[in-house]
Amino acid sequence: MTPARDIIDSVRPAKEKPRNILLKLEYFGSDFAGWQFQDNARTVQGVLKAALEQFLQHKVRLIGSGRTDAGVHALAQYANFKSGTMLTPDEILYRLNRMLPDDVVVLACREAGPEFDARRSAVRRSYRYLITERISAINRRYSWVLGHRLDIKELGKMAAMISRGRRFDNFCKAKSKKESNECFIYSAGWSRSGGFLRFEIAANRFLHNMVRLLVGTMVAVSNGRMTIEHFHDLIHMKIDEKSKYIAPACGLFLASVEYERGVL
Repeated sequence: MTPARDIIDSVRPAKEKPRNILLKLEYFGSDFAGWQFQDNARTVQGVLKAALEQFLQHKVRLIGSGRTDAGVHALAQYANFKSGTMLTPDEILYRLNRMLPDDVVVLACREAGPEFDARRSAVRRSYRYLITERISAINRRYSWVLGHRLDIKELGKMAAMISRGRRFDNFCKAKSKKESNECFIYSAGWSRSGGFLRFEIAANRFLHNMVRLLVGTMVAVSNGRMTIEHFHDLIHMKIDEKSKYIAPACGLFLASVEYERGVL
């Protein structure tokens, strides 16, 4: 329960103009139904919003930099909200970390410009996917435990194809009727280190389930379930065919979000 002093401090006379507060978050997504608020499920946005409203004593409109799916983790998720509170960013950070559950941490808190929007102002997002190639009981909650070794050179060839791709209709949960399925890929590549295979990809935007479908399909090629030529045709939209190979959510991390210099 929040100490009385916290509530008293949070309702000190408010400023005339609301301040735009930016949070940097880390969370372990296994026990969440994703980022976005849902009435009957535990979500990161829901838990964070409830904590903020408890000590700020007013409703909060919390905007996230992106929507992570159920089971997906975040190393650097950003969210902003507006408030007339006189609490400093350090005080907000301190109170939130006292109230939030162990699987969500606020890494930083600062004041942003009045027009800043955590989602719309973002120009680049990066995701990381981890695969454990050996049998493991420990790694199963934050990586895809395959139990066998993959051909990293072949995976690298497919990552290069992804870098040259533009439309990812074949690698999203459903075609959007309102938005284009075009994404600008800044980089995509595989590495092997510390017992993990790591896929890292950066783009201006991502479609629903896009990274998990890309990873799952590359692994399917490596396991002989699909030819690399078929993967090439899917990436470059030479065929209209949704990939059916999706990697588990447990291995996916929202790694970073970048904004134009001077926006914050």
